[in-house]
Amino acid sequence: MSLYYCNGHRAVRALGIREAAKVFSLREARRAFGKRGLVRILYVDCCVEDGSLAEFEAFIGYASGHNQTTGHNVRFTVRNGGAE
Repeated sequence: MSLYYCNGHRAVRALGIREAAKVFSLREARRAFGKRGLVRILYVDCCVEDGSLAEFEAFIGYASGHNQTTGHNVRFTVRNGGAE
């Protein structure tokens, strides 16, 4: 497991950078919308070849009806701090 960093969040240990991004995006959703916060879409926008840094975009929000989510997009960068 590696340690991953994202500005505004505590570091997280994860098996990969995408798993870390899932954690960071859910934290952001919960910060913005409370316990109802969720992540609907998460994708890599760009990354470096060695996998040490990647920029993600996520749609965060809350369920506002049957098959509907109210929210907004967020962008964030995840950096690999190395294995421990």
